[in-house]
Amino acid sequence: MSQEEKLLRAKKVIENSRYLVCLLGMRVSSQCGCTNWRSDQDAYDIETRYGCSPEEMFSAEFYNTRVTQFYDFYKREILSKRGRINEGMKTLKRLEDRGILQAVITRDIYSLPKRAGCKKVLEIHGSIYRNVCPKCRTKYPMKAVAECAGTPKCTKCGTTIRPEVCLRGEMVNNALLTRAVDEVGMADTLLLLGCSMHSQLAKTYVKYFEGDKVILINDQDHYADTAADLVIDGKAMDIMSKLGL
Repeated sequence: MSQEEKLLRAKKVIENSRYLVCLLGMRVSSQCGCTNWRSDQDAYDIETRYGCSPEEMFSAEFYNTRVTQFYDFYKREILSKRGRINEGMKTLKRLEDRGILQAVITRDIYSLPKRAGCKKVLEIHGSIYRNVCPKCRTKYPMKAVAECAGTPKCTKCGTTIRPEVCLRGEMVNNALLTRAVDEVGMADTLLLLGCSMHSQLAKTYVKYFEGDKVILINDQDHYADTAADLVIDGKAMDIMSKLGL
């Protein structure tokens, strides 16, 4: 099947779907210009600059014991590289507006789908746009953390503000996981963008899918992808913008 034929087939399946659920992978974040500290290139660059791996710094232990160094890394490498919303991401919003897309499930912390206008988004690992004082529970926007000098402090009680993201070593919100499982279980079409069938995101949720079609769009091949009904090679957001949805 040619690439053009695959695009036409994907468009038809998506438009005929009554309950489309999207699993949005980390490669989409990278392609939108966000820092992906899990990628080999970003991890190498960060470790070269800081002398610690991003995996070590983006952890609950590092935050709890070296919060000044954590925020130096977090503000410079995460908050300053939040990416941009492209036409492919806007396609997801249009599908939601049409009543086709029922949920986006993502481990992305940059809130890309929400920034594109999607409302039905489950951010499994939280968002950089939500911050809270762990003592008095005062909420703070991302800008308050990004633009402060040094470690951000609560203006009411002086406690260090905590980003509402899931750091390494922390448990994911179980209620959110349950909601994501329920959404996948109700889907008749599952759309995987920027991840393989071998990714942690896919392995966590695909097993609950009981629908008709799995469409996978990614620019990296994996042997496990043969389990999908339709695989389209290419950058996920570029392909989505070509579907004409």
